[in-house]
Amino acid sequence: MSLYNFKYGNRNIEINLEGKITSILPNKTEHIENIKAKIIESIENPIGSKPLSEIVKPGEKVLLVVSDITRLWIKINKFLIYVVNYLNSLGIKDEDISTIIAVGTHRADTEGEKISIVGKELYKRIKIYNHDSKNADELDYIGISSFGTPEYINKKVVDADRVILIGGITFHLFAGFGGGAKSIVPGVAGIKTIQHNHKLVFNNGENSGLNLDARANKIKGNPMREDITEICRTVSVDFLINAVLDTNGNFVEFVAGDFEKAWMRGCNTIRKLYAIKVKEKADITIASAGGYPKDINLYQSVKTIGNSLYAGVEDSVLIVIAECREGVGTDEFTKLFKYKTLNDMETALKKDFTVPGYAAYKTLYSSKHRKIFLVSSLEDEIVRKFGFIPVKSLKNAVELAYKLSVDNPRIALIPYGGDTLPV
Repeated sequence: MSLYNFKYGNRNIEINLEGKITSILPNKTEHIENIKAKIIESIENPIGSKPLSEIVKPGEKVLLVVSDITRLWIKINKFLIYVVNYLNSLGIKDEDISTIIAVGTHRADTEGEKISIVGKELYKRIKIYNHDSKNADELDYIGISSFGTPEYINKKVVDADRVILIGGITFHLFAGFGGGAKSIVPGVAGIKTIQHNHKLVFNNGENSGLNLDARANKIKGNPMREDITEICRTVSVDFLINAVLDTNGNFVEFVAGDFEKAWMRGCNTIRKLYAIKVKEKADITIASAGGYPKDINLYQSVKTIGNSLYAGVEDSVLIVIAECREGVGTDEFTKLFKYKTLNDMETALKKDFTVPGYAAYKTLYSSKHRKIFLVSSLEDEIVRKFGFIPVKSLKNAVELAYKLSVDNPRIALIPYGGDTLPV
C-alpha cells in the first residue's frame, strides 16, 4: 500500500491505495530563466514567417490582441512589455501601439483587470480596449467561411495596419488546443460568428449528438478549429506570440511567427508535456483539477472531467477532486440543467450556443458514461443536480468505488486533471 497526494483548493488530500495503479503525470521539462532574452530570440527567429522587423514599419498602427482575465494563467504581464519595447526599437511609437482584449462573449474586463493582464507600466503607456461581441457598431462583416460561418470581426482589428496575437496554448475541450487563431474567434468576433462556429461541436441534424472530432488534441478534421483557422486567414493576422507553461506556471517555451505554423509548434510541445499514453483503460480513475484556482468552481472543473474520461473504460468510476469554493460558477452553466436530457440540451444550444452551456452539456454527457463521485465543498443536493454522487472525503469515495467496480480494479491517478490528457 502506498500514499498518494492530490491538490484540493489550497491544501493536499492524502489517500493510501493498493492494486494495479498507474499515475498519469505531466512530463517534466526545464523552464525559461531569462524571459526577455527568450522572447526576443523567438521574435527574431520566427516559425513560418518573416521576422517582425521585416513586417512592421514606422508610422504603422499596430494592434496587439491579448487574452482576457479568464486566461490570467498565461502571465502576459510578464512578457508583453518586452514585445512592446521591441516594437519601439523598430521605430513604432507607443502612440501607434494599442491593445484589444479578446473577451469573446465574456464580460468586459475592468480597469484593474486590464492592469493585471498587461502590467502597470504598459497600462499607462498604450491604449487598451475591450472587445464587445454584441455591439454591431464595433464590427465589420468580412465574408462567410466555407463552413457557412458569417465573419463579423472587431473594426479595430480590421482597420489596423498590423495585427499581432498574444496568448497561451493548452488543450481545449472542443477546439483541440487553446491559443493561436482563437484570439480572433471567439476572441474579437461578433456573437453571430461565435455561435455559428461553436455549433460545429454538434453533428448536423436534430438530436444528432456531439461531433466527436471536435475534441481536445485534435486539429485536422476538427470542424470548429478548421473554421477558426480559415476565418483568421481572412483577417490577415501578421504575427503571433504564444506561451507554453508548466503545471507550476513557469514558462517553458515561446513560439512566434505565422499564427498557424508557430502555434502548431507550441501544440506539439503541449502534447509532449501533457498528452500521456496509457497502456490500458482504468476501472477507477481518481482525478484532481489541480487545486486552486483550477478548482475554484464546478464550471472550471469540467475540463478535468472531460480529460479524465479518456483514462477509463465505459461506465467505470471517476472520482473528481475539486473544492469549488465559489460554488457552481456562471449562471449560463447552471441554467442549462433545467433540461434533463442531452437531446433537450442540444436543441437549446443549437438555438443559443454558449460555452458555459456546452460545459453543462459535457457535464451531463459525462455523467451518462461514468459513475462520477465529486469530492467538493458543494451541498449534496447541488451535486446530485448535475448527475454526480456527492462525497465529503476521498477515503469515502474510494471505498464506494471499490464496491461498484470489478474485483482487483485497475486504478488511474491524474493529479493535474485540468492539464493532463490521457491518450
